[in-house]
Amino acid sequence: MSANFEKVKRKLIADMAGTTQHTQESWADIMLRAARRCHTDEDQQDFFRFVLNPNESWEIQETTFMPIDSEPDVLIQKIQTMKVTNSEEEKQSEVEIKLENSIHTNGGTTFITVKPTQVECTS
Repeated sequence: MSANFEKVKRKLIADMAGTTQHTQESWADIMLRAARRCHTDEDQQDFFRFVLNPNESWEIQETTFMPIDSEPDVLIQKIQTMKVTNSEEEKQSEVEIKLENSIHTNGGTTFITVKPTQVECTS
């Protein structure tokens, strides 16, 4: 086990012992905080080995890990435009919005943040 995971493990055990009554929320919070502290693949693998077999029992089969492509291509353009038409009013208006997409992948989850960069109003 890495030195970082040893530190994560001590904090994880202290967090579990420091909570007198666990709820689903407190348990999930402790696990997510511990997982966030695991920076390398080795740390993450040690974390899951510990969670799946905390007593290091010989009867439990060793966990098998597989590499995954954590940064697959995301089929979305970095810059997009969108037209919004307001047909509710007597005088119909159209607005063109320019959107900037930023893509961030963390593990198996991809986050896409969309923010407007330019708005043009045409009547």
